[in-house]
Amino acid sequence: MHHHITSLQLSVLAMAALLLGGCALQPKPEDLLMGTAPRPKAELEATLVTSGGFCVTLSEQGRLLTQPCDQQSNQSFSWDVGALRLAGDCLVAKGEDGLGMEACREESHQWQWQGDRLFNRQVSLCLDVAGRRHKPAVPLRLAECYGGANQSFEWTPSGTLLNRLMHPALAW
Repeated sequence: MHHHITSLQLSVLAMAALLLGGCALQPKPEDLLMGTAPRPKAELEATLVTSGGFCVTLSEQGRLLTQPCDQQSNQSFSWDVGALRLAGDCLVAKGEDGLGMEACREESHQWQWQGDRLFNRQVSLCLDVAGRRHKPAVPLRLAECYGGANQSFEWTPSGTLLNRLMHPALAW
């Protein structure tokens, strides 16, 4: 006994496939980073975690250092299509190896994720844990990109589970 699928049955199957997950399209991370995909309605707050398990932290002196993760506001970054925001300011390149926090401007949108590293297009350098040291209080800097563990970062969403679920495309 042969069963022939009618066009109506095929249409119903196609609709079911779409409803069961085929329509859950997410833009590619590079589209989000380059600004070609729609921006999320709210910025996702997250910590930047080094390969050594420390969080990138803004010190009271305004320097970026590695510190144990404590979910304080000085470790809570947000991503705004190429700009890394923290405490109302943006992370910017200052010269060849310097980093700083300044008021966000168009020039602040210079960061790109390249795999697990953060590349600054303005100076063509990567965010780097100085001296390849994986311990607390190590300063961050800009350095030539070579893909070492000290240039590997994880964007770890903070906040509620709802916040993480609302922005899965940014949780890379």
